[in-house]
Amino acid sequence: MVIRNLKKSLEFVYIILWVALGAIHFFLLHNIYGINAIAAFADSFVFNALFMVIGSGLWFMVRFSDLQSRRFGELAFFHLTGAVVTILAWLGLGYLILSNIMTADLDYLAFLRDTLTIRGITGVMFYSLLVTIYYLLINYRELKEKSRREAELTGLLKEAELNMLRSQIRPHFLFNSLNSISSLTMTDPEKAQEMVIKLSEFMRYSLNFPDTMMSTLEKELYHAGLYLDIEKVRFGERLVFEKNVAPEAKAWDVPVMILQPLIENSVKHGVYESAEATIIRLDALLDGEVLEIRIGNTYDPEAKVKKGTGTGLRNIRERLLNIYGTSTLLKIDQRKDYFEVTLRIPRYAR
Repeated sequence: MVIRNLKKSLEFVYIILWVALGAIHFFLLHNIYGINAIAAFADSFVFNALFMVIGSGLWFMVRFSDLQSRRFGELAFFHLTGAVVTILAWLGLGYLILSNIMTADLDYLAFLRDTLTIRGITGVMFYSLLVTIYYLLINYRELKEKSRREAELTGLLKEAELNMLRSQIRPHFLFNSLNSISSLTMTDPEKAQEMVIKLSEFMRYSLNFPDTMMSTLEKELYHAGLYLDIEKVRFGERLVFEKNVAPEAKAWDVPVMILQPLIENSVKHGVYESAEATIIRLDALLDGEVLEIRIGNTYDPEAKVKKGTGTGLRNIRERLLNIYGTSTLLKIDQRKDYFEVTLRIPRYAR
């Protein structure tokens, strides 16, 4: 429907432009060259109406000229031939019609013969202008179609990223959590029941991301807290979580599940490998139109830390690039006994 309406609008504009050119043509002939009104109107109507009809046919010639695959020489020959045929047909029909309907006006017929050259130059200008406009319209349509396809591909890419994140909910985390809950059923049944509820809620959120790809910081913090509560059953006092979140930052839109991989890395590379208490700290503050989130953890520099693949951080960087259009929103800072990741989340996605 939109394309049909656009086509009708362009056709209307095309006709209006030729009517305007016809009016200018009549004015010049009648007021500048002194041609009588009847002859000036006939000349203006015939030549402009003919080129309007012939020019509409040029659209199909340009549309199927295959600009991308033709070499410059081929394209130049193609349009040189097209211009010669078009202008000869236009002038031939125009002169034939006017010579037969204006037989009694000898002064006009003389003027008609004397202006053949200028009419030929005008025909070249009309042909060049129409072909240029048609190519611009075709390029515009192709760009719109390309943008539509890119939007579809981006949507498919984001869906694939979500599916990848779903698949990355590590089975050993689930198994360990179930083992911890199993132990609690004997020592603290009420705690076991509470952990089952938290694990269920966390898994439900992890496996059913919203279609919008975006969440709020408050919601992400809540579900990250569920994850940490589950892990605390295993690690007890060895896992210490501290957070400092500005109240106005809680409603900020963030990519869904953007915090989970970072907090999971802090647990894996900090708590797993340390016999002492490991502090995981999260700070979220607003910096103008950007939300800055810092997630860091202490670690034992003497411990033999298993080197990760970096897949989690790379996935986050690519997600931020896809959503916000820049790859500079993630920063890593590793010191002697502290590892920190900083995210800068703009207010609006691209």
